[in-house]
Amino acid sequence: MQSRFNPTPIFLAVMGALAVMPAYADTATDATVDTGAVSVMGEGQVRASNAVDRKQFQEQTPGKNPVMALERVPGVSVTTADPYGIYEYGTDIEMRGFNSDQIGMTVDGVPMTSNAVAGGNPASRFMDSENLESATVAQGSGDLSTPSYNSLGGSINYKTIDPRNQFGVQGELSGGSYDSHREFVRLDTGKSDNGTKAFISGSRTDTEKWRGAGKNWVDHFETKVQNIFGENKVGLSFIYNKRFDHDYLDMSLADYQKYGRSYDLNTTWTGNPLQDQNNYTGWTNGRTDKLLSLPADLKITDKMRLTLVPYYQKEDGFGTYNPGHNPNTGAVQLMYRQSSYFTDRYGMTSKLTYDLGQHQLAAGLWVERYKFDNDRKWYDTLNPAVNGDPNWNALVKTDFDRSFVTNSTTFYVQDTISMLNNRMKLDLGAKAISVSRDYVDNLNNANNRNAKYSKSFLPQIGATYQLTATEQVFGNYAQNFSAPSNSVLTVGTYNPDLKPETSTNIDLGIRTKREHFDASLALYQVKYDNRILQIKDSTNRYLLNADIYSNVGSITSKGVELASTWHPTERFNLYTSLTLNDSKFDQNYQASSTTVVYSGGKIVPDSPQVMFFADASYHLGDYFAGVNGKYVGKRYSTVDNTESAPGYEVFGLRAGYQTKSFHGMKDFKVQFNVENLFDKSYLSSINTGTTAGNPTYFTGTPRSYYLSIGASI
Repeated sequence: MQSRFNPTPIFLAVMGALAVMPAYADTATDATVDTGAVSVMGEGQVRASNAVDRKQFQEQTPGKNPVMALERVPGVSVTTADPYGIYEYGTDIEMRGFNSDQIGMTVDGVPMTSNAVAGGNPASRFMDSENLESATVAQGSGDLSTPSYNSLGGSINYKTIDPRNQFGVQGELSGGSYDSHREFVRLDTGKSDNGTKAFISGSRTDTEKWRGAGKNWVDHFETKVQNIFGENKVGLSFIYNKRFDHDYLDMSLADYQKYGRSYDLNTTWTGNPLQDQNNYTGWTNGRTDKLLSLPADLKITDKMRLTLVPYYQKEDGFGTYNPGHNPNTGAVQLMYRQSSYFTDRYGMTSKLTYDLGQHQLAAGLWVERYKFDNDRKWYDTLNPAVNGDPNWNALVKTDFDRSFVTNSTTFYVQDTISMLNNRMKLDLGAKAISVSRDYVDNLNNANNRNAKYSKSFLPQIGATYQLTATEQVFGNYAQNFSAPSNSVLTVGTYNPDLKPETSTNIDLGIRTKREHFDASLALYQVKYDNRILQIKDSTNRYLLNADIYSNVGSITSKGVELASTWHPTERFNLYTSLTLNDSKFDQNYQASSTTVVYSGGKIVPDSPQVMFFADASYHLGDYFAGVNGKYVGKRYSTVDNTESAPGYEVFGLRAGYQTKSFHGMKDFKVQFNVENLFDKSYLSSINTGTTAGNPTYFTGTPRSYYLSIGASI
């Protein structure tokens, strides 16, 4: 029998001590060591901040969602339903009690305005891990320049590598469990005489579902062109991403306990509509995204620079299902239902900086127009005794056909002041946000609505102080704002008095950077006000207009985040992170005229109170190996804390061979990865509910194996 890891207070105290104490005393030094792990730990930043660098992304199984590498960052919880993290409905990020819809994200400066799977722009669609340079995480509050109107918590900023100066071709092949395979190729042109360089890359990731039947695949294409002249850089970037998946079934806790982690949709066609509505062939999703950006970094004068990132994104997608009843008559009949999603958005971020020596002035503007069209239609089926294929000529019902247009403007100013012979840095600034939303019901214009939300003054103040050559303290105070989502305009009980959500974030901490040891300790408190409640019937979670929206009070989060890297030699590196988080509802709320939900003092669902991560790596010549493990504590899945997902621990292993030259090839690499080394069965991502019996869960992937080989010429 596999033993369960139950951390005691003594264990947590010991591990916390290890996370901030070196194995031996370091002498004061300004030496900088590139350990290849999380950058320790946001040096110079006035807020809690960590970065995952290129080496860490390369150590992942090729093709894995880059978001999954962020699980090592303190304060960040990442859960997935599949080994690659490409099934988007089963992939989630939580940070200090906030979910992925409340975290600001960018890719090369382009805002990922919405993390919604349907009609949004999840960051993972716009990058291949092989092309990533870094991901910088601000757990508490993003920088003023972060382009977002829904970031109540922190921010995640991804940066891809630039075209290389030398001509080259890079290729990588990988395969493994669940008939998975991945191919990646990249061509760099090298830098021309006029300063122009470019790359073009493409990848294909294809895997069977690990439970039930069905496939998940992603085709991805990127190109980037740059021209560098003098102290200026202009460029063009284009990304194409096409994906398809069969759904994984999200199950109740009772079903998990009864059937186990492999419980999924039916695989045999019966001819019975009530059975075949749960056949995997009808549960599918597809998205095609195209993103164009034209970044420019320009020198205006010796003291002034201007950065511009204009962009345009287009997306179309679908989701299908075979309901077992006629929507008009209620009769048992196999139907084909398709939801369609169309996104068309464009905008520009800009930043102007001016160097006055002691003062570094900055001002920025972000404007965007975001159009989203969404409909859902029911069709009869051609031959329900055989399959659920639609009869496109037999439209039975249109649930909705609607359009949303969101126009947003964000402006900020900031002054960074160097003081006390540059030992102290003070950041002072504020931003203003204005968001207008227009909703058009194409079936009934009487339901058309519009709303405007704004906040004219959102201040931020932060500071760092260099205590010694190796220790730095930091602190930050920030106010944030989130405009209510499109969905609030669609409900029959529309609330015109709905207020935007707000948060107040406070970070305090200390960092140390020594010759063989780096560490960071952050204390935080977050006050989240005007919380908008979205209650979904988990058995009908795709029915958008079933939501009820209301401001129902506040949440207070507080906690501790520790991270450390110990690298006593060039061969060995040990990274650890510990998160202690307490996110609680401040009061009960009235769910209806007769129902009170007793949430006051309860822990926010899907916000683990304890997380611990460790990664040890060793290099010997051209050979390398590493092992990692994470522990995630118990997570409540209901607002009233009557149901929960048990804590779990999972481990991973990697080993390989890498050399700069191998039989005429450069950067030759063979790598073997094992995920979930001890085959732990656990509940991963959660669709939360109000009370016991409502939540559903995705289960974690069993032990799986992957082998990859890559080289350049």
